[in-house]
Amino acid sequence: MKKNLSALLLILLFATGFSQDYKAGIAISACECFKKLKAENTDPEILETKLGFCIINAAEPYAKQLKKEYNLDILRDESSETGKLVATWILKECPDLFLEMVDHEEKNGAKDRSSEMSVSGTVSRIEKDEFIVFHIVASDGNLTKLYWITSIQSGLDLPKEYASLLQKKVTFRYYRNEIFDAATNNYRNLNIISALKMD
Repeated sequence: MKKNLSALLLILLFATGFSQDYKAGIAISACECFKKLKAENTDPEILETKLGFCIINAAEPYAKQLKKEYNLDILRDESSETGKLVATWILKECPDLFLEMVDHEEKNGAKDRSSEMSVSGTVSRIEKDEFIVFHIVASDGNLTKLYWITSIQSGLDLPKEYASLLQKKVTFRYYRNEIFDAATNNYRNLNIISALKMD
């Protein structure tokens, strides 16, 4: 009986240690993969894409644990949630790589937003699906669909007040960016809102 209890205790201790260690293992594996790729290729666009592969490859051996602890099914879903979760572990294990990723993302965002456009008109419809989508009818009758994906500069508490914009005259600043659409398994260009003000 004592031997059985001792064995059970050892198994529980090993499982607890493993539960903590696998997260560090995923992060370290993703870091090593990315560093190797970076040595082979310096194109930031290619590196950004390949980092996603590094994260998935590092996480795949631990698919059961991720499903159990975080309800993430990395073998079936191509969700960015896995990337976000692993990024927090990468921050702990190799902060230099994490800061480099953030720096690259900020530079990319600045580049994307440098070609911002604006549209003024009446909000004729607000869709609420994966994202909030504003349908704007300009004075010339043209319809523009604008997507709320990132934070928006405005003087409003948008999460609480966005529905009140319906039938109001608003000026939106936006930029075009390519987003991967899992439903169609393809990329598509979206008008992403960066700022708005009431007219």
